[in-house]
Amino acid sequence: MRLGARDQEGCEAVKIGLIQSRGIGDIIIALPIAKYYADQGNEVYWPIYEGFAPSFTNAAPYVRWLPVPLKGDWLYDVPLLMLKRVGCERIILMDLHIKDRPHLTNMALFGFLKFDEYKYAVAGVPFSEKWNLSIVRDRAREQALFDRVVKSKDFIVAHLQGSNATAKVQLSAYTSELVNGCQSIEITPLSDNVFDWLLVIERAALRITLDSCFANLIDQLRIPGRKLFIPRSVGVHTPVLQGDWQYLLPPR
Repeated sequence: MRLGARDQEGCEAVKIGLIQSRGIGDIIIALPIAKYYADQGNEVYWPIYEGFAPSFTNAAPYVRWLPVPLKGDWLYDVPLLMLKRVGCERIILMDLHIKDRPHLTNMALFGFLKFDEYKYAVAGVPFSEKWNLSIVRDRAREQALFDRVVKSKDFIVAHLQGSNATAKVQLSAYTSELVNGCQSIEITPLSDNVFDWLLVIERAALRITLDSCFANLIDQLRIPGRKLFIPRSVGVHTPVLQGDWQYLLPPR
């Protein structure tokens, strides 16, 4: 629907810009916000780090992705300028903590919400939409990665190394009943596209993941089966999960 047309609720459609240029997990968490507004007929623009752009362009074509180079204030000033240049009438800042810009965060709102709830609150989108994640899957790429890493009928998959954290847990205590005869696959940078791992994750007998983009994908896509979640933050910085997760706490 073109700018100026009316959406399904009778409101005039507009150009909406979203600012959350970093964090694959944060972007995945907020993707349903973009879909919510796109489904109403709005044009949604979203500047993100240029290294992420190819993956998200294919997975979420309902967004007009704007690649952001790592130059200048690429977290706020540059994305803001890009969104103004394309004519966005409404710009929503979803990134909570912009360096040296504390006034940009609504601390009164954040004081009683988790970080993922905050994103939906400032966007004016029902939080239940978080679990309406819509992505276009590249089945050929998923199958190619599956064929590369899966060597056994029964396997478990684990993601233990995040962008800024490593899980330090003894997995054997939680997987002993599956280890015998089971291949163990650890998610590593074999692909530059996180969505390529979806087939492996779906078919695993067990999924073990650090609080990361993969945990968000599994939860928001409502992938069934046994799941272990390894927290790495406390309180407001751990996402709300709806799936049937078992929490794996690091030793004290």
